[in-house]
Amino acid sequence: LIRGVVVLLVLSLFRYCATRTEAPPLPPGVSRQHTELDLAGRSVTVTLYKPAKDENAPLVVVAHGFTRSKRYMAGWGGHLAGQGFLVAVPTQPGFADHELNGRVLAALIEKYREKRRVALMGFSMGGLTTLHATKHTPVDAWVGLDPVDMNGSGKKNAAALKISTAVLLAEPEAWNMQGNATTLIDVLPGSKFTIQVRQGTHLDAEWPTDLLGQLACGFVDPQRQAAFRRYATAFLK
Repeated sequence: LIRGVVVLLVLSLFRYCATRTEAPPLPPGVSRQHTELDLAGRSVTVTLYKPAKDENAPLVVVAHGFTRSKRYMAGWGGHLAGQGFLVAVPTQPGFADHELNGRVLAALIEKYREKRRVALMGFSMGGLTTLHATKHTPVDAWVGLDPVDMNGSGKKNAAALKISTAVLLAEPEAWNMQGNATTLIDVLPGSKFTIQVRQGTHLDAEWPTDLLGQLACGFVDPQRQAAFRRYATAFLK
């Protein structure tokens, strides 16, 4: 019994340390607000990152990957707000319910749209759920950060987009379904920008990431991470 308790404590300590994230400091003038909203019938926690000047600044809704939460995209929130965007980063409530998450993201857009132009940006599974969101609300642009498709549902939604899109890819591997985002690229009908980051791992597009994810998906590299940020930011601007 004592040995079992010790093992559980060690595993719990490892999990705590291995899943810690550290978001970068907020850029000058950027403010952050945590809130809880009723979206599509679900209670959803959201962090808003507000730019120094918000005169109908464009809205970017950022979606995290599978089994993750909004804290894994906090770096994107602060960075994009520093570039003049209003950024909303939610924790998606559906574990693997991509349609539900899409409705939640669409409702979040309607909550803050007002007179703003709107972009959706999603990492991994978030790329899929943001595509589902486009069925429920119009947007001006979509960014997939090494997105994945499941059962062809993303491909179906991507084929209906008539907006500017960007797809930023890592190298094909198990965690991005062997790079099946190329099937999305093939059907995107509008103006599109695509690039594959050389030797990029799946988590190079997440910001911040954690040790446990890197042990599973491969270690990140600052230069490759910077490439994802540079191209995504340039596209949105």
